[in-house]
Parts: sequence; structure tokens; C-alpha cells
Amino acid sequence: YDKLDKIVIGVCGGDGIGPIITKESARVLEYMLENDVKAGKVEFKVIDGLTIENRIAHMQAIPDDVLEELKSCHVILKGPTTTPQAGSGMPNIESANVAMRKALDLFANVRPVKVPEKGIDWTFFRENTEGAYAVGSKGINVDDDLAFDFVVATSEGSERIAKMAYEYARKNHKDRVSIINKANVIKTTDGKFLNI
Repeated sequence: YDKLDKIVIGVCGGDGIGPIITKESARVLEYMLENDVKAGKVEFKVIDGLTIENRIAHMQAIPDDVLEELKSCHVILKGPTTTPQAGSGMPNIESANVAMRKALDLFANVRPVKVPEKGIDWTFFRENTEGAYAVGSKGINVDDDLAFDFVVATSEGSERIAKMAYEYARKNHKDRVSIINKANVIKTTDGKFLNI
């Protein structure tokens, strides 16, 4: 971001309490970045349309016009969005979160966990666009008692999440990277990590 003349932060409220919490979060960011906003280095852009009502009206996980607005931002502050569940009476629309991960190639879910009194300083990296998320709910109901879903793993996806974790560890002076998988049982997909 140091190389950008201006950073555009999209503020996308979503559903439920989303508009309230994103508005307040944006206020905190605006306060913290006040000098950069005044200098024209940071711009906040409100993006409407990621509500369940609008998504149902367009029968899309992310309506095309909303996706184009999201793509025009460098950073997105997004509130929670509703994903219709089976039996809810709502149309079966893909999760906006999953669709956003795919459309914007947000492949890394990075979760730091720090508990200083226990000596815990971990950072988890989870691949966000492959695995069970890759095809969404495209499974097969064999009958009322049996269903199958699909898992996708590519060498590229496995390598880039491992590389990102390694680069983070090196940059932050961590002495170990562990890859957690079930390659002993799920040999074909989780096994990709063994060949990195």
C-alpha cells in the first residue's frame, strides 16, 4: 500500500447488525486515518447492495454492479451477510463470503492467536478458495440419509498458502511452520501438501 497514491476503503454493511457495526468501525478508522483522509491518501466508499434482499432480487451471491464496486477498492470493511440455509424458505443462493473469496482471489484466511501468559503466539493460515469451498453446495443427495459434497485441491493452491505462511514466518522471525492435513487418510487432496 505504500506505493499507492490513494487507498480506497469500501464500506459494505451487509445484513442484520452489519450496517451498524461497519458504520461504527468506519468511524474509528476515519478517526485513526484522519490526516491521511484530509491529505487525500485515503478515501472511504460506501457500497450498498450486498443485502440478502438485493441478492435474492438478482438471484446472485454478489450482484454484478456490487462486485464491480468491490473490485474498485483496495480494502473492504464488510459486515456479516446472510447465507440462506436449507429449509429456510429462501432461494438457494451461494454465500456472499465464498463468492467474494473466489471473485477477489482472497485465498488466505489469516488468524493470529496470542495468549501471552501461556506463551502462545500463533498465526493460522487457512486456504480459503479451495477445499469444500471451491464448488460450494454442489453435492449430491443420494437419499434422505446420505449426501456427498466435493473437495478440490490444486498444487498451485496448496503451494501458495504454504508459501504465504512461510514468508510470514520468515518476515516475523518465527522459527517453525506446521502444515496440518489429513494426508494419511485423505491422500489425494490433502496429500498435495506433502509434495510442496
